[in-house]
Amino acid sequence: MKVIDFVHNYPDGFGGLDRGMCRVRSFVTDAGTVVLLTELDRKNDGMSVSNAIERIIPDLQKLGIVLGVAIYIDHDERKDPLDDRFEIVSLSSLRGAQWKSISRPAALELLGCEPEELDERSEQNHRIIYRADQLRYSRDPFIDSPWQQSQSTIKRRLEIAESMVSRAEIEELIETGAGEREIQRLLKRDLSIFGEAYAKPDDEYICFAEFPVGDGQVDFVVFTGRSRMDVILIEVKGANFNLLNADHYKAFNHKVNQAAAQIRDRISHIYKGGSSFRDHVHSLRERAESGEQVHSAFVGPYGRLQVDPQKEINIRTVLIGGRTVDDRLESDKRYAFEREMVPPIRVESWDTWVRRLQRP
Repeated sequence: MKVIDFVHNYPDGFGGLDRGMCRVRSFVTDAGTVVLLTELDRKNDGMSVSNAIERIIPDLQKLGIVLGVAIYIDHDERKDPLDDRFEIVSLSSLRGAQWKSISRPAALELLGCEPEELDERSEQNHRIIYRADQLRYSRDPFIDSPWQQSQSTIKRRLEIAESMVSRAEIEELIETGAGEREIQRLLKRDLSIFGEAYAKPDDEYICFAEFPVGDGQVDFVVFTGRSRMDVILIEVKGANFNLLNADHYKAFNHKVNQAAAQIRDRISHIYKGGSSFRDHVHSLRERAESGEQVHSAFVGPYGRLQVDPQKEINIRTVLIGGRTVDDRLESDKRYAFEREMVPPIRVESWDTWVRRLQRP
């Protein structure tokens, strides 16, 4: 017969503070008292039952919750009740805690309860979870809140949001078939849009416009990444043509090929320069991070990139332009184009590119 079923707050061993919890069920059987100690997984904000067992059992005895000799079972719930783990725990002053695994049928026999008692998941028991949350929130009212970012990061996020170009503005230009210069003019108003589209990790980026490379320039560039910096070169064409020609061959529009040729020229200069380009972009990164508006530098919320200037950089290229008519056909063409180009050039229509955006 079950006589106790509650959430026990147990000490963590550091100054005797209550910093862990488990479900305690006590059963009185013909064999005596059997205590089931169930791990509460995500609701347990301290040490696991197994790691704290040498504190939990004496604490239950000291509080008078368990009197006299008892059998203690360490219980770990799984998604399927038939996969639950049960171990009898014994404490010895010489050997400490000792565990002995038992089967679910053996646990049921010891507890003298019906299978439904063990079938119910503790996280589905409203009374148990309600009490566990009470204990957690009493220790930390913001325990389930997102990690609090620094004030400088929050301030920068607010600044970016205030000047953000809306998705609707971009889509309107695309739908009206705007030309290259018109689209570039809008995108230069808010370079965060390229960070949103290409930065990984999210929000760790520095964006530039009209970025000089060799004897020319690249429309937009994104610095992002961790450890090794990603340098993403982006060429932009208008939305006033279809990505593929309407003829039998369905080849890319000549404007796409022109832009690809421009990118190859820039890339050729970069690779011929060896490590000098890597040193150059890291120098620009440091200047942008210090607040200098070099090449219209736009720094993301975190202010700095966690990259190593001694490591090689990853260079990627993107070409955005034209409109999609047949998404499936164009997808195959874009994939083949990227594979055939050395180095690879990713081609996106404005219709596919705008899908990257998360902004309203």
